Amino acid sequence: MIDRARRALTARLRAVPEAAEPPTSAGPDPAAAVAGIVEEFSRRLVTGWVSVPADAPPTRVTLHLGKLQVSATYATQDGAMSGWGSALRGGRAAEGAPVTTQHLQHSWQVPRIPGPADDRRNSGQQIRTFSFRVREIWPYVKKGTRITVRVDGRPLPIHGHGMFLSPPKNGQHSIDDLTELFAEGHLLTQFGRIALSKKLDVEWQSKVMALYRRTSEIVREAYGYDVFFVYGTLLGAVREGGYIGHDADFDAAYVSRHRTGPEAARELQDIALLLIRNGLDVECMSAQLHVHDPDDRDSRIDLFHTWFDGDGLMRFPFGVAGSTQLTERDWQGTRDIDFPGGTGLVPVVAEQLVEHLYGADWQRPKPGFNWNLDRTDAAEDGVLPTAMRTKVYWANFYSRTSYSEGSTFFELVNAREDTPGTVVDIGCGDGRDGCAFGLAGRTVLGLDQSPVGIEHATAHAEQLGVSDRVRFEVCDVADVDDLGRALDLAGGAAGEPVMFYMRFFLHAISDDVQERLMSAIDTHARPGDHFAAEFRTDKDEATSHVHTRHYRRFQSAAEFSAALTALGFEILHEEEGTGLSPYRGEDPVLYRVVARR
Repeated sequence: MIDRARRALTARLRAVPEAAEPPTSAGPDPAAAVAGIVEEFSRRLVTGWVSVPADAPPTRVTLHLGKLQVSATYATQDGAMSGWGSALRGGRAAEGAPVTTQHLQHSWQVPRIPGPADDRRNSGQQIRTFSFRVREIWPYVKKGTRITVRVDGRPLPIHGHGMFLSPPKNGQHSIDDLTELFAEGHLLTQFGRIALSKKLDVEWQSKVMALYRRTSEIVREAYGYDVFFVYGTLLGAVREGGYIGHDADFDAAYVSRHRTGPEAARELQDIALLLIRNGLDVECMSAQLHVHDPDDRDSRIDLFHTWFDGDGLMRFPFGVAGSTQLTERDWQGTRDIDFPGGTGLVPVVAEQLVEHLYGADWQRPKPGFNWNLDRTDAAEDGVLPTAMRTKVYWANFYSRTSYSEGSTFFELVNAREDTPGTVVDIGCGDGRDGCAFGLAGRTVLGLDQSPVGIEHATAHAEQLGVSDRVRFEVCDVADVDDLGRALDLAGGAAGEPVMFYMRFFLHAISDDVQERLMSAIDTHARPGDHFAAEFRTDKDEATSHVHTRHYRRFQSAAEFSAALTALGFEILHEEEGTGLSPYRGEDPVLYRVVARR
């Protein structure tokens, strides 16, 4: 029985060339040895280089766990690994430490002889560089496993380890387990995960294509733009007629009609808000949108923006790894193609665009391709600034989050006998606390920059039957005139005091915006008016957070208290610590203050 199972597994392995071990020999020929080295081998990333004659054939590099080959790539010439994430440009290693940091063991090592001003390897031949991401190989190796990186079957030296690396501890699985997964169609993806090949994952194909069509229809109807395949999805369509097995996502893009980066960025923000209003779940990154099916978070496409600038050059904020240009004159629109899981659009000049995105050697598979290392250019003026990303974040958050009761800070403030009957809820979001104050009999004006939040807050007030005394308005506190207009409307009846209330808001705005906000409150606050705020302090910065996709700023509680006092407010209550507002296992360090002018 065991022999039959072993023979069956062997037969399956022979059908998967990527998992096969190269034939062994009596030993490498020293004269044929390849000059090169693995410069970095972290738990997430492997990078290195080889030196070969300029006319040498493509250099294939393989990664092995013992006798099992787990990945193969082709080394790239002409300055690869000099991208934004490289040591040359002050990049950071996968583990987060500066890659340029060197630790001196002895005083006699100082001063060092300075190296060249670039990342040359001091070779008269052509340098070709490679990388692998390896974050999920570690559960399958043991302390005695020899991990090697090979060229033509010959191991390259690994800096700090010799000709092989041995893991520092045992994983919970084995290489045999990984071998079986590979036989079933799993592989090491470009992000270092062990996952089923995208060529074989029919369920994923169907889901992402449905999401692509849904997103495309929304964008086309509102803007008239064609949403086409780009980056890895386009590369797979052109080179392989389908998905790239080791790819990890689905990429699409549109060409904006705008001619400048800032205009195109604002349009992408607006498209994000449009997709949210149409029921999609959107994360806004600096150069693309992550669009999810809200009912299935595993289904995601990335939507990128591009445009033709004043010189007619196609620009990509996310970046390119090629050295060619693609012009408006070259562009010929898009065309339909059949693709696994449905049909989609690709540029008519698809190969030309692929070369622009990935370089002249785009036809050679590179599972370890790394944008941080290989990027050669990017249209930085089209990157979405923090304010835009934050606006999208909160719109998406409010569209998917609802509360049935007020916060613990509301409970504290509402229980005070001296709390005024009129509350200005600044940064009200979806109206959670504003509606709670309304149910408690107070008059409320809620202000927030998010139209989605205000829509939900207004609907919530109507549902609770408090819309006669609770109203919400869109207001950007960063706009001094808009904020002043709103605060002018907030005066209490017959000169009664008002409370300026801010929960979890001050840590979500910049220093500059906070300064303008506090100046406006100083101008509008009358004797007897109250101020109440709750925010994360600098003591919370190093703690773990449930939500990590939006802007946060951490400030000193003591300094804020002093600044508030300097504005003429008397501190009635203040505290700093944990246990004030636990959330999903997170217990933030918060500062609470209630004051009266």
